[in-house]
Amino acid sequence: MNLLEKFDKLNNRLTSLLEENKELKQHYKILQEQHQELKEKLDESDYDKNFQEENEDLKQRILNQEKQKTNLLGENERLNRQCKNLQGENMDLKQRILNQEKQKTNLLGENEMLKWQCKNLQGENMDLKQRILNQEKQKTNLLGENEMLKRQCKNFQGENQNLKQKLNNLQDKFNERDYKNLQEENKELKIRLEERNKQYQQNILNLEKQKNEQLEIFSQNLDKALGKLELGELNEVNGNDIKNLKEKNKSTTFPLIDDDIKDKEYIQPIEDFSGSDLFPFNQIHRNGYPSSENGCSQESFYKNDIRIVVGLDFGTTYSGFSYCHTAKPENIITNSQWPGAMGHLKTNTVLQYDYEYYQVESWGLPALVKKQSRRKDKNRKRPVELFKLHLGNLPDNLKPRLPIEYKKAIVDYLYEIGKVIKGTIKKYWYGIDFFHQVLLVLTVPAEYSEKEIAIMRDCVFKAGLIKERYSKNLRFTTEPEAVAIYCLNDDIHNIDILTIGSNFMVVDCGSGTVDLTTCKLLEDNKLSEITERTGDFCGSKFIDKEFINFLRKKLGSNAVDLLIENNYGQFQCMIQEFFRYVKLPFTGDDLNFSYDLDIEEFPDLIQYVGKENRDIMEENEWVIEIKYEDVKAMFDPVVDRIINLIRSQLDSIRNIQGECSAIFLTGGFSVSKYLQQRIKKEFQNVVKKISVLMCPIAVISRGAVMYGLSSNVISTRILKYTYGIEELKYWMEGDPISRRLQNGRIVRFHCLAKRGTKVETNQKFTTFFTPPFPLQTRVSFKIFITKEYNAKYCDEPGMNFLGKLVVYFPDSGLLDRLLLEFTFGQMEVNVSVENETNGQRYSTTFELEDDY
Repeated sequence: MNLLEKFDKLNNRLTSLLEENKELKQHYKILQEQHQELKEKLDESDYDKNFQEENEDLKQRILNQEKQKTNLLGENERLNRQCKNLQGENMDLKQRILNQEKQKTNLLGENEMLKWQCKNLQGENMDLKQRILNQEKQKTNLLGENEMLKRQCKNFQGENQNLKQKLNNLQDKFNERDYKNLQEENKELKIRLEERNKQYQQNILNLEKQKNEQLEIFSQNLDKALGKLELGELNEVNGNDIKNLKEKNKSTTFPLIDDDIKDKEYIQPIEDFSGSDLFPFNQIHRNGYPSSENGCSQESFYKNDIRIVVGLDFGTTYSGFSYCHTAKPENIITNSQWPGAMGHLKTNTVLQYDYEYYQVESWGLPALVKKQSRRKDKNRKRPVELFKLHLGNLPDNLKPRLPIEYKKAIVDYLYEIGKVIKGTIKKYWYGIDFFHQVLLVLTVPAEYSEKEIAIMRDCVFKAGLIKERYSKNLRFTTEPEAVAIYCLNDDIHNIDILTIGSNFMVVDCGSGTVDLTTCKLLEDNKLSEITERTGDFCGSKFIDKEFINFLRKKLGSNAVDLLIENNYGQFQCMIQEFFRYVKLPFTGDDLNFSYDLDIEEFPDLIQYVGKENRDIMEENEWVIEIKYEDVKAMFDPVVDRIINLIRSQLDSIRNIQGECSAIFLTGGFSVSKYLQQRIKKEFQNVVKKISVLMCPIAVISRGAVMYGLSSNVISTRILKYTYGIEELKYWMEGDPISRRLQNGRIVRFHCLAKRGTKVETNQKFTTFFTPPFPLQTRVSFKIFITKEYNAKYCDEPGMNFLGKLVVYFPDSGLLDRLLLEFTFGQMEVNVSVENETNGQRYSTTFELEDDY
């Protein structure tokens, strides 16, 4: 308030000064007029000394008044400034007063709220006091009741003693009766035991008969096999040795438990060497399951209640999905709406976790690109990416280091993209039951085995995209296979090169892997896979890796590592700049191609550069010139591997089915002009048509939808692995002595289907087995796969344990004849077992190992 009074006083003074100044100006004007009159009079007549002195005085007075005027003007300016300052202070004071009034109002409101809370707390306090009093009363009552119960307990103990005495007396009486009853029951049990022993002896005789029959067959087969060998190769095995072996086998019984095979559930084959097939123990049936069970043709959709088909392309660096309603199979839509990004057909396969790597904070593009801030977020961790590379046969030194288990990252990403899939379906088709009316087709690289596919199925289940782990609403197809189906429905009709019987190759050039498949076009728009699917880790991401190695040479490995570790956002910006201005526009035609990478645009990188590299970079003004030779050196190692894959496929086609009519390139890497030109230059004289599919980014997911709409479009496939099981056989001379078990047997690999075999859809490979022990109630079929063609043992290098198929038959008393069936043709192998002794098909459990 003092400042306001001061301001009023200064304002009044300023007003008086302005009025005084006005009066002085008026007086000055009057003096000027007088001066003018005197001057005129002086011109008309002479003036004397007195008048001249008076004139001097007047001049002096005028000068003094002018000085006063100047002083007044200066003081006026000073007062104006003070006035402005006071006005500003006045506004600040008024604002402070308003703020204080607001604070006062808020405090009053808060005070009222606290008073209300206080009243509530007082009421609550009274309630608590009342409850405490009630509990005290209850405690007193319980103590009294406890004393009463103790007295009752003592009374009951006395009664109990009396009852025990009575019980002992009654027990003595009943013991005499029980003894007589037990004697009678014992007689009955002896009679039943004798009958059981007779049945058991009969079973043993039957078993001996079956064993002798099997040994006779084995002996005949052995005679045949020995008859085909030269005597010099038999190690002096004569007829007496064979007789001794027969006698030994006839006198041998199969123990239930043996030291060599304890806790193992082996099976033994029922051998038949009479055939001359490639697989002597197998019988191939071509009447597969009906389409309503394993097929998913359009006619069976309504029967299976499938309404929506979703094709999910889960990629190494980018992922996307397409979808359609089965009522309009021609209307396939590719999703282009993602969190933080609109109009893109795919989003980044990236996750951003919280500090504990427990909760996903963001995913897709928002997880990878974050606006740079001057404030350092110490709690923000580096995004998790490239986790898909941990599946497949990539060497461990090339797999990215992850802060979490890779399966968790896959599950979390599938859960996030699954929310978008579910939301999109709900948006366009409200009321669809996702777990029963939606078929999900997931694409996988060509080199994946059943192990990786089983892991992906488990991850999809844990991500909540299917209701049951082995739900039929999830299907798999390879990425190049999906592209081939897309070609069948789109591009093949646009060219005249392919006709019925033509072969064509699909090269899916992704960011992580490059996958190839070669198919023959059959009648009714069906495809037959004619070569083994191949693939390699030579996608566009490995060109980025070469670029990073180039930066390491220029700036030092430590500088690049520190940038990745501490400033991952700037590192990603550098990779994106390399993609836009180097990787994408490079064609290989312009020998003068060059790009200047300005390191000063990435200031966090400069601080990590060592002295030696810093001196060189400062001379170059922190600019790295990327020349034609540098870019070519980045591309060529990757492109050369792709060309070798194509060349290998073409060689396989020439050896089996003739020529290749067309090569279709797809995938994000296929847009590279340099890759296109290298492939065309290498194979233009061998293949008639080499082209890039339209919209290659969405081809895989759209082809997956087409596969789901008519999964029987692939009529045959080529097996990538040799499949078989662990079996127990008789050790024969020539087998490794170190593998001989104590009971004279050997554990071997029994081949069911060899790598490279062409199989039709739902084609079955079968073989018969029998348990080695009578009264056995459980058999485990241990399934193995290998890349080798002629594997002998299950512990050989390259042999992989796929899983275990468990069969139970608790009521069996004989050596059951078990029919094992492997059904190929789909991406997942179906296995079943039937007991031909009684015609029953038993429940089975397929167990995957967790440590794979």
